[in-house]
Amino acid sequence: MKHISTSDPAENRTVSRLHRFWKDEEGSFTIEAVIWMPIFAIVLAVVVNVSLVFFSESQILRVVQDANRAFSLGRLDSTEAAETYISKKLAYLEATLDIQTTLNDGVIRTVLSSPATDLMPMSFMRGKFSNVQIIVAADHIVEF
Repeated sequence: MKHISTSDPAENRTVSRLHRFWKDEEGSFTIEAVIWMPIFAIVLAVVVNVSLVFFSESQILRVVQDANRAFSLGRLDSTEAAETYISKKLAYLEATLDIQTTLNDGVIRTVLSSPATDLMPMSFMRGKFSNVQIIVAADHIVEF
């Protein structure tokens, strides 16, 4: 590389500083981080959102099984009481819950459905899951 020299010392210093700046590789990771960090943040947000939907689904299943068990033992006296029990226990989710409990031939069956978007804590990416329904079903044999 041919070095251009001028008679002005101030201009020589400026050219020298620019040359050092272009050759300096310190801070090069910063540019990569600025590019990749938003992508990692978006992926992390999606994973957290979906993981919390699955966590809520497991909590719903536990409550539905508890209600079916209580109804099968006679602690709850009707299907309506079981549905009320479930809706009260899951009120903290603040989700739209469609609960149907039936008693047929000694088998208690409860089916609960809820939009996945109602179970997501963050509004991020809800549009992609707007048609997804979370359905939890549990059967229990009457014991009384």
